[in-house]
Amino acid sequence: LADCREALSRDPIIRSLLSDDNDPNSNSNDDPIDVSSIPLYRWRHIRDHTLRRDDGRDGTPHLLLAFDRPEARSDGLREEIFNNHLEYLIRSERIIASGPLHVATEKKTDGKSIVVGTLLLFNARDREDAVDFVENDPAALAGLYETMTVHRYNSLDVTGKFVSENLWFPKQNTYQMKEAMEYWGYPVDDEQTKWLNW
Repeated sequence: LADCREALSRDPIIRSLLSDDNDPNSNSNDDPIDVSSIPLYRWRHIRDHTLRRDDGRDGTPHLLLAFDRPEARSDGLREEIFNNHLEYLIRSERIIASGPLHVATEKKTDGKSIVVGTLLLFNARDREDAVDFVENDPAALAGLYETMTVHRYNSLDVTGKFVSENLWFPKQNTYQMKEAMEYWGYPVDDEQTKWLNW
């Protein structure tokens, strides 16, 4: 967790969101910033090849971030509906990745790393289809979640080297992403990301 928080404290976008540009005592680029206000979760991806679909294959990629009701941690509902939930995901043939969110602890075997929600990446035709899909999940129908948030997302190559043309909005200049990432200090050239260029 310390390494994760340290990396977050150096991220230029996080720094810009947490710093006060009008404060003369605000941190310089070299000073660490306090990222303790950013909640961290451990995601345990369900590794099942029958779930896997390419993002954007059938529609556009969306994500569901759902947090369980506090009582769900003790009433056994998550375990009770798990098989129906998993079957729903498999039969949908639209899942990119899925799995439970756990409280982040130093070791994943720590008993305090309890399940607190679900992160689900999936394809949908549009927002209405995405909302309909998550609302009809057996976990949602059984009342497991206290909050459910659906967002559309775009895959982002953090090196900026493989930014592709936007097929949904072809007139949009997606190559500006590489320039923006370079500006913010992310690696964008082969020699900067040797681990990706074997």
